[in-house]
Amino acid sequence: MRRHAFTLIELLVVIGIIAVLIGLLLPAVQKVRESAARTQCQNKLKQMGLALHNYENTYAHLPPGYIWEQPPPAPPPNAPPQIRSRPFDRLPPDFYLEGSDPGWGWAAFLLPYLEQDAIFRQIDFTKPTTTPSSFGAMTTLVGAYTCPSDHEAGKFLVLTVTRDLVQPAATNSYAACYGAEGLLAQAPQKGNGVLYQNSKTRFTDISDGTSTTIAIGERPASFVKVPWAGAITNGWVFTTPNAPVYSASVQPSPVMPLARVGRKQLNSPWSEPYDFFSPHSSVGNFVFSDGSVHGVKFSTSYEVLQALASRNRGEPSPSEW
Repeated sequence: MRRHAFTLIELLVVIGIIAVLIGLLLPAVQKVRESAARTQCQNKLKQMGLALHNYENTYAHLPPGYIWEQPPPAPPPNAPPQIRSRPFDRLPPDFYLEGSDPGWGWAAFLLPYLEQDAIFRQIDFTKPTTTPSSFGAMTTLVGAYTCPSDHEAGKFLVLTVTRDLVQPAATNSYAACYGAEGLLAQAPQKGNGVLYQNSKTRFTDISDGTSTTIAIGERPASFVKVPWAGAITNGWVFTTPNAPVYSASVQPSPVMPLARVGRKQLNSPWSEPYDFFSPHSSVGNFVFSDGSVHGVKFSTSYEVLQALASRNRGEPSPSEW
């Protein structure tokens, strides 16, 4: 009795058909996964929006972008000269040199409203982020601040501008909105957004309207790695290797918890560490000051983005973004 079997040609045809089917199916699967990840990201931002409102209900203002305290006065003229720390030796004189202590940022203040009390209780907000007793909290990756599409999220090393070690930390996939344009690195206290250095913004301060003013948006570790806990003195923000931008850049510690809108569209290949950026395709997610979450198209003009980023510049409310 003769056995029937595939010929080599028939086998190759079957393999070819299977390969074509897989090729057709894979993009669909990836699209479903990305849609699910975007929805999860939006849900996380929605929880942050609710946390912002709960914080405001408790304290009558929104949390600060991060807290900074005036350092002690300079020594008298006859005192021995002070030696500047090494990270700043190569910088121009107008760069931000004040430090960021204690540095705890908006994400740390919102922890109790995101069911993260255990981490919150590890933090002494009167002491700097570099305090050893806070390392446990600093290095804990917080799921509420991790976008599912942020594949670089996790622990990383905070470095000085000369790439010396400061301390380890866990990443944040989101940044608070400093505002439209402005010198975030040099003047972190002068933002026209809702959250900036030592800010205590009330909803009544948002004269442009809470429904059209961004509070928090995406900036994943796949673009820049920053600690969720806030700003770390002597720590600098570096563009992540292999990020989808044309050039690498470095910015000082105020950029860690904050981002702003400049004269670039969302996800521009010329984006720098102080810009918002999204790990999703075509659309970036933001939570607005009224707690609503919206996707903003990458094609949205920077003029519209600036209107959304500022709290009180008086621009007409954008109808679409």
